[in-house]
Amino acid sequence: MNHMVSSLHTVVICLLAFWTHPALADAVPESPACIDQYKKPSAAIQKLSGFLKENRLKSFYIEAKKHSLTFTLTTQDNVHTELNEKIWHCYLAASAPLFSFKTYKSMEPDIHRDDDMADIHCKSEVCLLIEKYAGLVNNSDKIREPVKKQILHRLLLPYYARILKQFKTAHEHNPYRMIEDKDLPAASQKRDIAPEISGERLNQIRHMNIEDIKKMINDVAYGESFIDTRNDVFGNETRDMEKSFTEILVSVFPGQYAKVEGFLLEAGYSKEEIPALIDRTVGRNNKTDFLYKGKHRSTHDKLFKKKK
Repeated sequence: MNHMVSSLHTVVICLLAFWTHPALADAVPESPACIDQYKKPSAAIQKLSGFLKENRLKSFYIEAKKHSLTFTLTTQDNVHTELNEKIWHCYLAASAPLFSFKTYKSMEPDIHRDDDMADIHCKSEVCLLIEKYAGLVNNSDKIREPVKKQILHRLLLPYYARILKQFKTAHEHNPYRMIEDKDLPAASQKRDIAPEISGERLNQIRHMNIEDIKKMINDVAYGESFIDTRNDVFGNETRDMEKSFTEILVSVFPGQYAKVEGFLLEAGYSKEEIPALIDRTVGRNNKTDFLYKGKHRSTHDKLFKKKK
């Protein structure tokens, strides 16, 4: 047992307290019920909504995946009649919080580690759907302009903005470290490199049986993998989504900088971040020239002149 405890000093395991995941604190977006034609959600939507109300997130994401498989093809000809079920699906997916490692472990423990990316996959799919629906609605000649604006401005674009903000702010601090002594600088090996492990915690470990210690180490390894993998995915997804979202905004709000800026702010970008975001997503061309204003425009002009 002493040998097992000693090995825990070689592989440093820092078990820190969890805190609320930042994506959990966002305000819920407006419901499709704000538009008369979407006031009555279907039984399938009510079932999904029930899972959210009961905080059964694993069940929600499993059911959401099944639900999306029942969707019929939405086209320019039928978008005015086809959106009811789908827009509610987008709303619920945008409303749902992302998992943190703590919530994934604690919620519905009877549902095993089936798909710890289910929330990411669901929200990514919804953003692709919104991208399609926004284009169809924007170009529709069968949806009245006031209703079209409501669908885009109050529902679809805010749903996309919320999911993008969730992904943008979802990076989770990893409270686990598994560091081999040989990988540390010599100076680090001469001091206590695990100050986060209290004496009380070490005493608890000394009195654990070998099977429990193995389980603890496996849980820590899984936690490290869960957090690090998802952090990487969130970074990649954010880069793809911010480009698509900016392109949608340019298409929906041609020449209207304030509108584009408003939704980018809603997606979690500061005014100071927006110029760089524009540069790396849509860039400057005939359609996006209106996005270049003030200092951003003059700076870009100077760089453009230097390249000539």
